[in-house]
Amino acid sequence: MKHSAYLAIGLLGAVTAWMLTGSLVGASRTDVVSPASLAASESRLMKVLVTDLVAGTVTRQVVVQGQLEPLRRVEIRAETAGQVIELPVEKGARVTKGDVIAKLAQDDRAAQLARAEAEVASRQLDLSASEKLGRKGMQAQTQIKSAQAALAAAEAELERLRIDLEHTHIRAPFGGVVETRAVEVGSLVERADPVVELVDTSVLKAVGHVPQQSVGDLELGQTVEVRLLDGRKAEGRITYLARVADSGTRSFRFEAEVPNPDGGFFSGVSAELRVAVSEEPGYFLSPAILTLDDGGHVGVKVVEGADEVAFYPISLVRTEADGVWVSGLPTRVRVITQGQGFVIAGETVEPVGDDRSAS
Repeated sequence: MKHSAYLAIGLLGAVTAWMLTGSLVGASRTDVVSPASLAASESRLMKVLVTDLVAGTVTRQVVVQGQLEPLRRVEIRAETAGQVIELPVEKGARVTKGDVIAKLAQDDRAAQLARAEAEVASRQLDLSASEKLGRKGMQAQTQIKSAQAALAAAEAELERLRIDLEHTHIRAPFGGVVETRAVEVGSLVERADPVVELVDTSVLKAVGHVPQQSVGDLELGQTVEVRLLDGRKAEGRITYLARVADSGTRSFRFEAEVPNPDGGFFSGVSAELRVAVSEEPGYFLSPAILTLDDGGHVGVKVVEGADEVAFYPISLVRTEADGVWVSGLPTRVRVITQGQGFVIAGETVEPVGDDRSAS
């Protein structure tokens, strides 16, 4: 029994001694390897590609979606009753001011006009005779006044018939294009019935609605760049700016007149309207360079001072098809163009020149 106890105690001591020996050896080996590994780790800084940029000048614009509308659009209506006997112009034809666009039958208007002319002549004779008798004291003034009133009524009726006869020839009030036609030859029209719709497209209106936070940047006379969906561009000037916001959108309507002498631009098409409002320093960057900080702010990471990373929040000034114009950066800056997603502000990095443009 004593022999077994002594054997157990001996084995326990041997194991303890072996464990202590291994710990010491391990500690000794760690002391030899760790300083070199640590030095090598500290010497390996993150490499990032950087580009040196200098601020340029960018034009800040108010950009809205709008459309082109005709300068004038009028539905011409009949001003007298009658049957349509002739339509000299077809739908889609261009007319000038005063051109006849429809003719109505005159019926007995010529005869009524002749009768009215004869009535005027008769009333003139009556008045002349009354005035002669009045000068001789043989005619009362009341009778002279009555003759004058009868002549005035006859002349008024004659003028009414002349105007009514003129209205049988419906004319264009301005130059434009016959957009639609509501009648055909043989149609019977009454006074105020629609005949044709005439549009003036020699000048178009570029119409848009600007949000309330930008309406203060617009004013009458400003140049508006109009970009159509097919790539064509035109320019106009603001001629109208609403002073009361739309109750539904809280935006303000504005109009710019765009010359269209050759009729190359069509009314009703969509367009992008750009109004230059100011100039300021800015950079043209690729959207891939932009990043977010911990607070969710959009910005750019740069390398400053002793190769330390810094984050600058930016403001978007203008967008283009191949990049964006931004502001909020120093006049000269070293922008990180590759590797910005792997470094944080305050970290020391190894910057490497980027031969590519930042855009």
